[in-house]
Amino acid sequence: MKSHILNSTAIALSFALCSTPVFAQDTQEEGGLDVIVVTAQKRAEGLSDVPISISAVSGEKIDSYGQTSLEEVSSSIPNLKITQTAIANRIAIRGIASGDNKGFEQSVAMFVDNIYYGRDQLSRLPLVDLERVEVLRGPQPTLFGKNAIAGAVNVTTRKPSDEFEGSLKALYEFNHNEAQVTGVLSGPVSENIGARVVGYYRDMDGYVFNTLQDRNEPNAREAFVRGILSFEGDSPLSANVKLEYADFKTKGQPREAFGPVGTYSAIFSGPLAVETDLDNVRSDGGYESRNKIFNAVLNVDYEIGDHTLTSTTGYLDYSVREILDVDFIELNFLDGTNQTEDYSQFSQELRIASPGDNPFNYIAGIYYQHSKLDATDQVKFSPFFLATAFAAIGDTSNDRVYSQKSDLISTFAQGEISLTDSLRLTAGARFNHEKKSGNRELAISVGPLNASPLAAVIATFRALNIEAHSISGSLSENSFNPMANVQYDITNNLMFYASFARGTKAGGFDIRSNALPGSTTVATPGAFQFGDEQADNIEAGLKYDTRNFALNLSVYRTKYKDLQVNIFDGVLGFNVRNAAGATTQGIEADMRWAVDKHFTLSGAIAYLDFEFTNFPQGQCYFQQTPGPGGFCDYSGQRNALTPKWSGNLNGDFRHELTDSLKLGINLNADFSSSFIAAANLDPRTRQAGYVKMGARISLSEMDDHWSLALIGKNLTNERILTTAGNLPLSTTITGGTGVAYNGIFERPRSIALQANIKF
Repeated sequence: MKSHILNSTAIALSFALCSTPVFAQDTQEEGGLDVIVVTAQKRAEGLSDVPISISAVSGEKIDSYGQTSLEEVSSSIPNLKITQTAIANRIAIRGIASGDNKGFEQSVAMFVDNIYYGRDQLSRLPLVDLERVEVLRGPQPTLFGKNAIAGAVNVTTRKPSDEFEGSLKALYEFNHNEAQVTGVLSGPVSENIGARVVGYYRDMDGYVFNTLQDRNEPNAREAFVRGILSFEGDSPLSANVKLEYADFKTKGQPREAFGPVGTYSAIFSGPLAVETDLDNVRSDGGYESRNKIFNAVLNVDYEIGDHTLTSTTGYLDYSVREILDVDFIELNFLDGTNQTEDYSQFSQELRIASPGDNPFNYIAGIYYQHSKLDATDQVKFSPFFLATAFAAIGDTSNDRVYSQKSDLISTFAQGEISLTDSLRLTAGARFNHEKKSGNRELAISVGPLNASPLAAVIATFRALNIEAHSISGSLSENSFNPMANVQYDITNNLMFYASFARGTKAGGFDIRSNALPGSTTVATPGAFQFGDEQADNIEAGLKYDTRNFALNLSVYRTKYKDLQVNIFDGVLGFNVRNAAGATTQGIEADMRWAVDKHFTLSGAIAYLDFEFTNFPQGQCYFQQTPGPGGFCDYSGQRNALTPKWSGNLNGDFRHELTDSLKLGINLNADFSSSFIAAANLDPRTRQAGYVKMGARISLSEMDDHWSLALIGKNLTNERILTTAGNLPLSTTITGGTGVAYNGIFERPRSIALQANIKF
C-alpha cells in the first residue's frame, strides 16, 4: 500500500508540473503571481506559508463566474464534495461526510467570518461579496474546534473599503432563465468609521421539467442583504459589526427516476406507469423549501503592547420549511411530507495572539457556544394504500417532534517555536466539554378516510418498524485533541512539513429513528443516543513558492473510528449507530505558474484511497445476497461519492487591446474518475468519469470601471449524478422482484452574459 501511495504521489507531482487549476489568481500587471493571503491559522499568511493541505478561491473568481453557492464552488476543488439529498445536505472532504439526519453535526466544520455554521442547511447560504473561501483538508482540531474532523471551510466576507466605491453587477443565463443582480456601496462614513452594504437577488426557472407540476425545476428565488460597520482609529481598539439576512426558496429538485430492473417496469405500467427515462423530464408531487437566515457578528481587536486580544461574538438564527414528495414519482404514495427546522446559536470567543515574527509565537483562547434546535418531520401515507394490502396505513401519518439544547465550552492553545532559522516546531491542543440534551416524540395520526381499527393501524405500522413513542436523554462529552507540526525550510523557496492531528466529532441523538431502543414490539429496535467519532491524521508535504511559480504537495493518511452511520432497519427507516471505521489516504497537489504578465497556468489534482475498515451492517443493494442479520458487509469497500482521481485545469489570459480596453480569456476543466453515487454502494448507480469544460471571455475598461463577459459552464453538457438511491417502496410493491432508482444531477450546459459597473 505504501509503494502504491508513493507511485501515486509521483504521478500527481508530474501532473501538477504541467497542469492548470481554477484557483489561480490574476497575474500582476508587472508580472509574477499575486500572494494569496489566508487566515487558516487565525493570522494573515501567504498560502505557501501554511503547513496544511489548503485550497483558496478568491471572491473575485467566484464573482466572475457567477457562482452563488458552495456546491458550485466545490466542483472545482479536489477532494471537496457538496451534495444535496432528499432531506439533507452533505459536505465531504476526502470521502468523509455526515449522513442524512438532523441530529448530526457536520464532519466538515463551516465558518463564516469566524462564526461556526455547523448545520447542514447552512451550506445552502448564497455566496455574495466574498474576500475568499478557504478549504482546509484533514482534521483541524486546535483553531477550528470540535467537529472539524474531516476538515473546515472558512468563508471570509469583504470589509468596508478605505475609499468610497460602489458596484452594480448583473447576470442573465439564457438556457435556464437565471437572473442575478448584486449591488455594493462601501467607504468611509467618518474619519474612523467605514461601512459596506450589499444587496443581492437571484431568480432561476430550472432545467428539469416536472410534468405533474408543469414547471421547470429547481425553481429558485434568493434575496440577501448584508451591512458592515467598522471602527478603526488611533486608539488600540478596532471593531466591526456585521448584520446579515437571507431568504431563499426553491421549488423542485433536479432529480430523475431511472434504471428499472427486474419486474419494476411490468408492475409499474398502465395507470401505475412511472417515467424512468433520463431526459431532463420528471413527474412527481413536488418539493418546496424555504430558508430564512439571520446572523449578527461583533468582532473587537484590542492591542495590548505587541499582542492582540480578539473578541468574536456571534448570533445565528435560521428556520427551514419543506414540503416534499419522498417517493419521487407521480403516484401519490408519500406525497406532502412536511419538515421544519428552527435553530438558534450564540457564541463567544476570546483569544490572544502574540506577534507573528518572534522566535516563539502563540495563539490561545476560550470558546463558548449555546445552541437550540427544534425540528418536526411528518411522513404522510396517502389514501392510495386504502386499496392495497397496506390498507391500514392509508390516509395516516407518523409525526416526529424533536428538540435539542447544547452547551459547549473549550479552551485552546497553539505555539510555534523557531529552533533554528530554518526549523520550526508547532504544537497545540484543544479541550472540549459539551453537554447536550434531546427529546423525540413520534405520534401516529389517522385521517378521516381510514376506517381500519386502531389496533390494525398500530400493528401495520409496527410491521414497518414504526411505533408511537416518547424518549429523552442527555449526554456529557469531554475531548482532548492535540496536534504537532514540524516545518523545515530546505531553501528560501522550498518548505517541508510533517504533522499529526487528532480530531473529534460530537455525539448526539437520532432525530429520525422510528422506534425505541430495545423495543420488543417491532422487528428491528430503534436508536436514540450515539457517541462521538475520532480521527488520527498524519500528513507530510512540500510548499514551493517563487515570484512566478508555486507548487503545493501533500501526502496524508487518516484513520477514523466509531463513525456515525445510518443502519437500514430492513423496511423504511434507518437507525444511527457508531458502527463503522475507515481509513483514507492519498495525495493532493496544486500549482500556479505565471508564464508572463498576460498568461497564468494553474492546476490541481487529488488521489483518494478510501476503505471501510469495519462496517459489517451495511444496507444490501437489490439482488445482493445478505449476510448475518440481513446486512451486507462494507468492510474493504470504498464509500459512495469517492472518486480515486479528481482535479482541474485552468488557463487565464489577459491582454490590452487599446489604451483603454483589455481582453480576458479563461478556459477551465474539472475532471473526475468514476464513483458510485448510492450510499448502499449499488454498482447500478455508478457515475462514469467525466471532464467538465468551462470558459469565460470578457471585455473591460483598463481600470475595471466596467466589464462585459460571456460565461459558459459545463460546455460539454456532461450528465453528472451527484447522489442516488432506490426509489422508495419500489422493492416493497414489487415483492422484492424489481427496483428502480432516483438521483440528483448537476446542472447541464449554461451560457450567461454578465455586466459589471464600478463607480
